[in-house]
Amino acid sequence: MWQRYYIWKARQAEAQSEIWTDPKGYYFLNIMVVLPGQQGKGIGKLLAREVTKLADQEGKKCYLESSRDVPNMQIYEAMGFHFEKQMDCDDEGDICKLYCMVREPQKLP
Repeated sequence: MWQRYYIWKARQAEAQSEIWTDPKGYYFLNIMVVLPGQQGKGIGKLLAREVTKLADQEGKKCYLESSRDVPNMQIYEAMGFHFEKQMDCDDEGDICKLYCMVREPQKLP
């Protein structure tokens, strides 16, 4: 189990070094989970919106890593995120794919 964690952290560091180039920094939506029985009710969207609202106020980008492309990437794209990079975490042939996405700061009304 720990080996997989270190594989992910190494891939994450590589991806972030390529993507996190803005000197203003980033808000990182890290480990956002909604219980299966509560999914589809907009809870995750509300959680993410709180972070994106802060980022917009400060003029900073947001970053996330999704463990599922479908339906997650479409959901995040609707929130203004765009795909940047796929990370493949290879644990001796058992590959976990993660999708790195970035959201530019939005202009406040």
